[in-house]
Parts: sequence; C-alpha cells; structure tokens
Amino acid sequence: MAKRTVDKRKTAKALRKLRKAAERATGADGPGLTNWEKDFVEGVSGRLEKYGSAFRDPGKGRLDDALSQRQAHVARVIDKKSRKGKAMNKDEAKGPPKQEGLRRSSFKRKTPMGGAYTPRVRDINEDPPDPPEPELTPEQKRAALHLVPGGKSTGKKR
Repeated sequence: MAKRTVDKRKTAKALRKLRKAAERATGADGPGLTNWEKDFVEGVSGRLEKYGSAFRDPGKGRLDDALSQRQAHVARVIDKKSRKGKAMNKDEAKGPPKQEGLRRSSFKRKTPMGGAYTPRVRDINEDPPDPPEPELTPEQKRAALHLVPGGKSTGKKR
C-alpha cells in the first residue's frame, strides 16, 4: 500500500479548529465537554500530531484529508455546541452523534411554514340551494328527442 501524503496545512487547520472548539466549550461560559468528547479530542489531537492524519482506512474518507468524514462531523458538532454556550440535547451530549437520516421520525407531523394552518375544506351545508328547473312549454316538450319504438331487428343477440 502506498504511503499517504496529507498536506501539513490541512493537518494544522484541523488541529487548530479542534483545539479552539474544545477550549471554547471548556471555558467559563462554555457548556463543557462530556467524557466521550474529551477522549475524542485527546485521541484525534494525538494522532494528528504524531501521524498527520487521524484515520488510516481509505473507505472512511479522502486520503488527502487529515480527518475522516465522521471525525470531521463530530468536530463540527463540538464546535457548534461550544458556540451555543449550552448543551444541545441529551442524545448528542451522551455520545457520538446519530446518522443524519435518523435524527427525526418520518411519522412526526411537521409544522407548517406560515404558522397557523387551516385546511382548505368545503362544507356542503354552506352551499346555496340549487335553483328550481324552469317549466317547459308544450312546444319545447315536443321539440325534445324521443326514442321511437319498433325499429328493424337484425336477429343478432347483443
């Protein structure tokens, strides 16, 4: 297997962002880090300093990046948490974040964009009554088409 080459600037940038987020979170007004997050920051920082990259498996991310896709996602979550100044929610404070598609149940009702939503329905009791049909004069009655009985029969059954 060929040796990976990771840009030193990418490694330094990832290390700097991770450390800044950890410092901001553990600061006086920060929400603090959970034990799992502390271990993550220490482990990834150590690997970045020693190897220049925090992952080895090419299936986990691009080979020229310093962090895998999952590690970069967790680093972003820690950064977001540190900027808010309070814990996000119980699930993300306990451990690694869940996959993006599994955060919300598809059975939950979504809130409408405009706020109060009223469905567009029609009540048939509110409709005006149909107008009565006009009476036909005898001349109009005669002008209508009528079925004439007694046509030719071809003898075939229908």
